[in-house]
Amino acid sequence: MILDTLIHQHSLFALPMTDTERESHGYTPMDYDVDSENDEVYQWCLSYLLEHAPIERDDTVVDIGTGTGIVALELASKCDHVVGRDIYDEWLQYAREKAEQRGIENVSFDHGSFREPNVDEPVDVVVASYALYMAYDEGGEDELRAAIDGLAALDPRCVAVADKMRFGPVQSPSDYETLPPMGTVATLLVDAGFTLTDVEIVSESVGVLVATR
Repeated sequence: MILDTLIHQHSLFALPMTDTERESHGYTPMDYDVDSENDEVYQWCLSYLLEHAPIERDDTVVDIGTGTGIVALELASKCDHVVGRDIYDEWLQYAREKAEQRGIENVSFDHGSFREPNVDEPVDVVVASYALYMAYDEGGEDELRAAIDGLAALDPRCVAVADKMRFGPVQSPSDYETLPPMGTVATLLVDAGFTLTDVEIVSESVGVLVATR
């Protein structure tokens, strides 16, 4: 879809690019925001996530793979605290600047990944958007299981995933990316102790899963 998939979200499981390598691609956090705003499928996923994730006013929500903080900043008005986690200083700093510009004080950004979220406080809800599928692309079902287990280890009552996954026919081989079947994602969530409570199919390759326990 958009170039952020190749550069930013890929970083969560592949060897991370250095700041110099990222600059050489000419793709900035600002570019990511523009692409995301213009991506109708992404916007639909975001809207559904915000509307249907069972987030309460006194919740602490973790946004894994927060990127430029798009989801984290949108969630800030719905809960007590949002914890955004990513691995790139430039993107985290950009997210902090956006929060400051908007006067949003209940969001914090720091390093963290699926396997090592770097969150010490109690967590009520975990969200992941356009990031979790890269575990499957990089390491198949085993890596996807490890990523979901990393989220489950935070002991949230809910995990909401707005992401790429296959809802349609078996995917043809691709040099670009391999998407997990929706059934595989759902099964791994169940194996981690969750119950699937909501499924929204946005397209054959994008959707939203909400799982609670």
